[in-house]
Amino acid sequence: MAFTHLQTGCFSRVAGVFLALIAAGLTSAGSAAAQDPVVDRLDSVNLHPGQTASVVVNGKQLAGAMSLWTPVGVLRPKEGQDLAKDQPVTMVGVIDAETIPGIYPARMVTNHGCSEAAFAVIDDLPSVAIAAESEDRKSGQLIVLPCCIDGQLNPVLSRFFRIAMTAGQTVNIEIFARRLGSDLDPVIRVTGPDGHESAYCDDMPGAEGDTQLQFTAPADGEYRVEVRDVRYSGGARHFFHLRLGRLPMVTAVSPRIAQAGHNVSLIGTAGEVLGEAAPLQVTESPGALIPVKFRPAETDGSALNSVILTQQAAQAETEPNNARTEATAVPAETHVLTGTLQTPGDADWFKLTAAQASPLLVTARTREVGSPADVMLELYNADGGKIVENDDAGLRDAELAAQLPGAGEFYLKVSEIAGRGGSAWTYALDVYLGRQAVRVTAPIDRINVPRGGSGSMALTVRRIHCDGPLRVEVVNLPSALQMTPFWLGAKQSTVPVVLTSSDPAATSTDADWGELKFRITSAEGSTIPAAELQLAPPAPKKSDADVFRSVRVRTDLFTAVRPVAQFSLSPDPATVILAPGGTATVTIRATRAAEWTMPIEIALAAPADQLPPGITVAAGSMAAGELPITVTAAADAVVGPFSIFLQGKAKKDKEEAVHPVAAIAVEVKAP
Repeated sequence: MAFTHLQTGCFSRVAGVFLALIAAGLTSAGSAAAQDPVVDRLDSVNLHPGQTASVVVNGKQLAGAMSLWTPVGVLRPKEGQDLAKDQPVTMVGVIDAETIPGIYPARMVTNHGCSEAAFAVIDDLPSVAIAAESEDRKSGQLIVLPCCIDGQLNPVLSRFFRIAMTAGQTVNIEIFARRLGSDLDPVIRVTGPDGHESAYCDDMPGAEGDTQLQFTAPADGEYRVEVRDVRYSGGARHFFHLRLGRLPMVTAVSPRIAQAGHNVSLIGTAGEVLGEAAPLQVTESPGALIPVKFRPAETDGSALNSVILTQQAAQAETEPNNARTEATAVPAETHVLTGTLQTPGDADWFKLTAAQASPLLVTARTREVGSPADVMLELYNADGGKIVENDDAGLRDAELAAQLPGAGEFYLKVSEIAGRGGSAWTYALDVYLGRQAVRVTAPIDRINVPRGGSGSMALTVRRIHCDGPLRVEVVNLPSALQMTPFWLGAKQSTVPVVLTSSDPAATSTDADWGELKFRITSAEGSTIPAAELQLAPPAPKKSDADVFRSVRVRTDLFTAVRPVAQFSLSPDPATVILAPGGTATVTIRATRAAEWTMPIEIALAAPADQLPPGITVAAGSMAAGELPITVTAAADAVVGPFSIFLQGKAKKDKEEAVHPVAAIAVEVKAP
């Protein structure tokens, strides 16, 4: 699971808010949700900076296509297509000329909402369209270097590409599949003019199963590059992006989490530094994987690598630090530690200094940023006694928590659980020494909101060394959508974010969709910058156990409008103020589709024990168009703001619909 952080004042202290969004689904159920567009793969040609790209979107529920959104350009349906049919759609549009080659999310938007993110490679190598003869082992597809190819594998069949080479000529081959979320676990095999195998490569450390190889021709002739699945599998989701030419053979970026304004090193296959680059300064997407611009003069194309930028103070390990007596000292203001387990069995030590008794949390970030490392964290006191250790935190990397007993020096040891090491075995550690933070997880990467109604996603909140209410609102929301700001009460750990599309008769336009970013404010009014959103895959369901989801860190969250729902609910009033010992009434009103006349059960959308102490909410069954609910504050209720989250549930035949009520803001004020 992936996490991130952002700066904030949580009361009088600085806090990091972590958002990790996993899976892909909506809390609003019903037949309309089944029409959300689904992207299986993107087949692109000319997806290059400054060029007019053509992308064929393959998937389901693609009727009513409006746009293919990427953060570097929006593509529209090519003229002459029947957009009323559910069939592959060709989208065309210009990619921003300043785009750095790399992996980017893409969203299919139709008049039924937006898809879960798919991923595409924006490349600076010439594109070649894949041809049918690439499936013919005897002929293969003839290509000219350098080039890149988007393709897909059918079951059992490989793809074959022929290239003419002269003796001593070197070609670098790289494939992206798993890193794009493909089900393909790729293998690259090169055979020579005599038909014998000349080169073979399966996995590259940290690439999730993707690979690269460098091949030098021993003689003049035609060489054949085979791409296949390691299990000889195939299907609609077995797609790839293949690159061939004189390419920088980068296996790692160091550090993988870089402090803004600092360069990163590009590491080659032998552990050598190929060069340095300054990541693009992107303030709009803190915590995102940012492509790194690196293209040496003697190469045909760029290296496709990325890092996370942080505004926080970062400290790199200083060698030698292989023993406690050589530990790298960590300044008090440091929030991120970085290093590399350079050889098998390597261990790195850091010295933390506590000014007083303090809680400590250290979280490792490796696989989510492209490192193969599986780290072990160990904490020791000044006498060498071990306090605590951790090598796993469920789906996450290692996470170490301890209560430091008082002022003094403490030693953090980082090692690889299997004893592996090398230039690619980098790591980053988020360090919270008494620092306040909040972590939030949610089960979606998009919210499709029914027109005239509301849609939601669930947030699960974990506070770190931090209490008190936090105000959550959305910034730059598409104009067709609204969100009532809400409060995260001190006890609330599961809350829905509810978006509303208030006009049921509006025409579908670009105002219906866009990126979703949060602003979070403490009770004192100190503001967090636009919230960092990171997504990670859920544990697969039995029905899609074979569907691969990349663990690469994600920050994209999207919203769009879909057709009207079975019913929609709204509160009146949406804001309530009451004194301890007082009661307030809020009327929940329903707008129903003609056939949805059955009772709607109104209930809390979050557990009742997460309400502030002394607060009770009485809901019930709505038989007609409205239902009064009561909010009561006991005489000893805690003074302060919080929000109430309700939802309505109804069933018609075998169809069950669940729709949220916009958050009701409540403040208990002393008389």
